[in-house]
Amino acid sequence: MPSLNRSLNVIGRCGTLFRARRLEGTGVDPFNYFYLFRICREPGLSQDELSRALYVNKSSVTRHLSRLEEAGLLTRTPDPKDRRALLVHPTQKAMELLPLLREVGNDWQAALTDGFSPEETAQFESLLARAMENARKSADREEKS
Repeated sequence: MPSLNRSLNVIGRCGTLFRARRLEGTGVDPFNYFYLFRICREPGLSQDELSRALYVNKSSVTRHLSRLEEAGLLTRTPDPKDRRALLVHPTQKAMELLPLLREVGNDWQAALTDGFSPEETAQFESLLARAMENARKSADREEKS
């Protein structure tokens, strides 16, 4: 039986391939999917808030947001409360992609749980949520030390 780390890595890589195929031609690459989805759901986040929410370093956030901005999918404006911070907003083009982003996410979830009973799906989701919370706590502890 493969290790948990290997299984999670394979699931993540397969998810990237799945999103790449489904998002082809939209201007959204499989890695920008998570950024754009979050920005559409929470317009006006700062780049720092986005970095913390997605557990990604600030330089990666800046790089990904630049690509999305070049594709006409978001705008960045100075925060009126803190001129050093940039607030991120989706464009109309991005908002029009939101139903597709949701569909891709739902379809990937369905692919992962294919053949699971409703009870197994619920248990799988519960266990993953607990593992994710443990991962967040661990990452937060590491950041503070």
